[in-house]
Parts: sequence; structure tokens; C-alpha cells
Amino acid sequence: MEKSKFIGFVNRYFLAGNTDSAKLVVEDNKLTTKFISSDQNVIGEVVLNTFDAPNAELGVYATSQLVKMLSAVDEKMDVSFGEVDKKIFSINFKDQDTNVTYMLADLSVIRQVPNLKSLPDFDVKIELNKEFANNFKKAANALPESDNFGVTCDGTDTKIIINHSSVNTNRIVFKATPKEFKQMDTVCFSAKLFKEILNANADATGMLEVSSKGLAKVTFENAEYSSVYYLVKLTIA
Repeated sequence: MEKSKFIGFVNRYFLAGNTDSAKLVVEDNKLTTKFISSDQNVIGEVVLNTFDAPNAELGVYATSQLVKMLSAVDEKMDVSFGEVDKKIFSINFKDQDTNVTYMLADLSVIRQVPNLKSLPDFDVKIELNKEFANNFKKAANALPESDNFGVTCDGTDTKIIINHSSVNTNRIVFKATPKEFKQMDTVCFSAKLFKEILNANADATGMLEVSSKGLAKVTFENAEYSSVYYLVKLTIA
């Protein structure tokens, strides 16, 4: 398979180091993971639509190490599993000259991902196109110390606020053009995680849906991948 496709899958849950451990599932030639970020502010699911390997459950404890090791193999690589007594203990990547063996962890040490029992109604829906992504990343990079971004709608204008606070602070505000909207007070989420979600899915268009009840849903889809992320509201002073 192509290494870049596998790396594209990994980056969508790894989020530049914010999710290091995950259970990967191979089923019917698809690769899937459900994950939770280390700070527990994002829950998500990522699917690679084509992955030619036998059905398996793979415990990846240190994705950061896996990513480093993959730099040793070429773009075209074969993927196989090391197995003893029907128990998979490694995932192997091989090109013409190099063989990389990554040892898997017991699934019991991978953090369990909670199920979302029900979703609230979403008040604002914003298309995540290149213009929005560029505006957000420029604003977030201009305030790298900011931990949050807010979404607010007065019934007419929908705005994104980088570094929202109830007190006077440095902040950057830009308008967004929603697909759907209702009046909604400001709800805040992790700016750093959302920026990494945008970076990891730069090859796809998506949708940001925000509920006044404190949940955001972010979805992306293209021919190779589908991704969904749920961001939990941050409490801002």
C-alpha cells in the first residue's frame, strides 16, 4: 500500500501528538479507530476506506514512535502482522530493502472511548472549506498562547473568537458564513486541537456543527477517509 495513505489515517487521530494511544481495527478491508485525546477534550472516529490486510485488532500505545519508524520505509510498502497462537503481537512494514517491526500493546492498556448516548440539536453549522481553515489557522497562529476559540451567533452574524474571555484580553474575531444558524451565546472549545483537526484533514472539506449545550461536531469526508470529532465545551473565566 502507499505509506502516505496510512500516514494520512494516523495523522487524523494522532493530531500532532494529542492522541498517542489508540486501538486500530481492520475489518472487511477497512481500517478504523475510535479514540480520545490525552486531555479528553476530543472524542473521534477515523476510517481509511481501503486497507488490504486481514481482520485484526491492533493496540498502538505510542503513535509518536510508530510515525518515526515509518520514516525508514519507502512510499510503496507491504503491511503484515506478526502472530503467535492466533494472537497478533506486531505490525510489519516492508519495502524492497527495509523491514520495520512495530510491537503492539495489549488492548487492556489502551484507554476506553466512551460512547455518546445522544447528541443535542446543533444551532450553528459552518462549512469547513479552505477559506475558513486559512482564516482560523492565521488567527490561531497569531495568538499561539490562546487555548480556546469561541463560536457565537446573534441571529444575524456568526463569529469565531480566538482567545475568548469574559475579561479584557487579546483576541481575534472573524466572521463565518454558516449554512444554518440560530441565535446562540458564545460556546468555547480547544483552539489547539481544532487547528490540528483542520491540519490533519486539509485534503477534505467538512462541517463544523455547534450546540449551545456545549458540544461541537466536526466531520470530514473524501474518497479515502472519513473523520468525525466531538469537541467538549471548555469553561472559560
